[in-house]
Amino acid sequence: MRTKRQTVFKLLKKTPMKYPFKPFFGGIGSILFMHKVVEDKTDEPRIELMKANEISVRFLEEMILSLKNQYDLISLDQVEARLKNPEAHQKKFIVFTFDDGYRDNLALAYPIFKKHQVPFTIYITNCFPNKTAKLWWYMLEDIILENPSLIINQSKATMKFKIKTFIEKERAFMSVRTLLIQKSLAERNEILFQLQEQYDKNLSDYIENETLSWDDIKELSHDELVTIGCHSMNHLALNTLSVEEIKKEVLQSKEQLEKNIGKPVIHFAYPYGTKHEVAEREINLFESMNWFNTATTSRLGNIQPGHHSALNHLPRIQILGDEQDLEILDLYLYGMIPAMKNGFKPVVKI
Repeated sequence: MRTKRQTVFKLLKKTPMKYPFKPFFGGIGSILFMHKVVEDKTDEPRIELMKANEISVRFLEEMILSLKNQYDLISLDQVEARLKNPEAHQKKFIVFTFDDGYRDNLALAYPIFKKHQVPFTIYITNCFPNKTAKLWWYMLEDIILENPSLIINQSKATMKFKIKTFIEKERAFMSVRTLLIQKSLAERNEILFQLQEQYDKNLSDYIENETLSWDDIKELSHDELVTIGCHSMNHLALNTLSVEEIKKEVLQSKEQLEKNIGKPVIHFAYPYGTKHEVAEREINLFESMNWFNTATTSRLGNIQPGHHSALNHLPRIQILGDEQDLEILDLYLYGMIPAMKNGFKPVVKI
């Protein structure tokens, strides 16, 4: 079934209108981000957001080969220098990043980047290698796909969802996802425990085969092509935490990563990273504490010259698994889709 977004993109691919956007919204570079890499995309029923977080091995290699002919593929360490002197480079740059720390980043993605000698960054959420993560999005997807209804009891209200049709399942997934992201860690765990008990699931089953180990991370860090970045201890939305809690989440993550890989960790990606989770308070804190050389968000946009003074909230472009199309990627890199989504304003200031 074709989504509304895919239908729109199919129409946009046929228009030459993407080219006039490039000088104004294409910027001087782009930071791309992904989560998981899979061998092949399947036709089995999946929640759209979950499918979007997975790209195929084939598409990853096609993308690298295509971009390598048009752009400078650089490491995150080089972004600051490019912003200080953008006129010195004729080509726009591309940076590849992965969020969270899934095992397939090593098993499937790394061999491709190694083969083509292209640098990339993995932002590690420490609860992944610590095996304390609760990969609740997998459990939630399974529960919703397997059941005709969903009930979540809270202290002040009970959420009830009829989820017989796929549209109802999609809506329920997004509603519960939003609820869980905005809860404190204790509140979220209470809901997750309830879901495990009610639907006979075990969150521990989801972490064993999905995440990088500390040995995996050390192995990757030994290659100069790989940059290890920080993504917090527990992948909590920072806007739900106090300033002291943010400091603990971030600094413990940074210190543990540095101890394990024996190198400084100087790049950060905000968990979730949209305007709903990262706003002025979080940005100001990172700027005042000077913890990292760069910090990236999930706000859609290309890197503009003005980002030389906004290194703590750089925008990125997500490579979505449900698109899998180089022509659609061009619509992002040329700036057409970011411009349309952001009210025809470059994403520089908060």
